[in-house]
Amino acid sequence: MDTQQHQSPSTKRFKQHPAVVFNELDDQITLFQSKTCDYLVLNETGSAIWQALQATQTLNQICDLLCAEFNVERSICIQETTNWLEQAINKNIIVIVAE
Repeated sequence: MDTQQHQSPSTKRFKQHPAVVFNELDDQITLFQSKTCDYLVLNETGSAIWQALQATQTLNQICDLLCAEFNVERSICIQETTNWLEQAINKNIIVIVAE
């Protein structure tokens, strides 16, 4: 059984995928996933999450940063960041770090 997939979202640790090349343009970050040839442009919130993931972070740590930077309710932050992380994992731009 893969314990990474069965961990609670709040205890999983995430980081940027090493195969992703990124560039900051104005207030947005562009990503290129070299293995899948996907090109993505992140909005301000996605860019803040991406920057937070330069170091390994948990969902709670990311939301601590986002709630401090943006005026967002914590429960909404948790829900929307969880969705963002799931999509980012599916697009191979971030990875779950093994404990």
